[in-house]
Amino acid sequence: MKRTIRNRAGRFLAVAAQAVALALVAAPAAQAQKYPAKPIRMIVPSAPGGGLDIVARNVAQQLGARLGQSVVVDYIAGASQQLGTQAMVRSNPDGYTLLFTASSPITIAENFEPKPTYDARKEIAGLAIVARNPGIFVINSGIKANTMAEFVALAKAQPGVLNFGSPGTGHVFHLITEQFAKQAGINMTHIPYKGSAPAIVALMGGQIQFMVQSAEAVREQIRAGKLRALATLEPTRLERLPDIPTMTEAGQQPINLTIWYGILAPAKTPVDVQETLERELLAMARNPEFTGKLKDMNFVPVAEGRKEFAQRMSNEFEVWPALVKSIGVGTTR
Repeated sequence: MKRTIRNRAGRFLAVAAQAVALALVAAPAAQAQKYPAKPIRMIVPSAPGGGLDIVARNVAQQLGARLGQSVVVDYIAGASQQLGTQAMVRSNPDGYTLLFTASSPITIAENFEPKPTYDARKEIAGLAIVARNPGIFVINSGIKANTMAEFVALAKAQPGVLNFGSPGTGHVFHLITEQFAKQAGINMTHIPYKGSAPAIVALMGGQIQFMVQSAEAVREQIRAGKLRALATLEPTRLERLPDIPTMTEAGQQPINLTIWYGILAPAKTPVDVQETLERELLAMARNPEFTGKLKDMNFVPVAEGRKEFAQRMSNEFEVWPALVKSIGVGTTR
């Protein structure tokens, strides 16, 4: 009986030791599971169809190929892009929920009501900026002005009569136009719309006479003669729209405000995951296939990592409140 008990105890200890050994072997393997191990969700905080969506779909395709996992675009529009941004901020910070956006819900939103429910300064980490959206000044083709100088003269002769549109109050295009009007010494009435598409329709229909818009969003209307381009915000002419002069060439003071497109994550995302995403995003952003597609769609390729992104955001947190206060719109922090 004693021998049987000893044998059973011996077998139990052997099994237990084997289980412990297997656990010790399995633990490092589990910890070493390479990111990403499942599909990644990339939120776009606006409706499909705009410039943000166009670039986001290209990013999702090429980043997914590099990571070996699907990157699924999820559109969460509303509240001036704050709903989608909030969904990313409140997600599990494990690298499987990202945000693809421009500056509006990140560095601008805090200056307007309703203010965001998240703190972009503390709760969001920028991973990489991959593109700039080159804005251009466009007017209704019926306006009797062929150059920026002629339009400025027309606006000065009719203070408060001309209307300009934007995709919404506080949108970067709205603030850029306000900045331009201030610099040029002209007075126009702002008409906000719910997105770029209705603003473009209003411009073609004559309800508004002037606006800043993405080059990609209006290039076909320009080519068809429905809209007239006066200048680009870029420091050099666009490769695919070489006939549009820069602000300097148009005789106007340049506007040094960048319309960036970047990928962000919750601030508590593990550093090694952030580094992996940064590395792959920058490699993608420098790939000729990706840059070629951006140029074909009139976007400007950019490859800025986490350090440059953080510095740009820090600068904008100072620039936008000053601009908002100077032009008398919104509320400052």
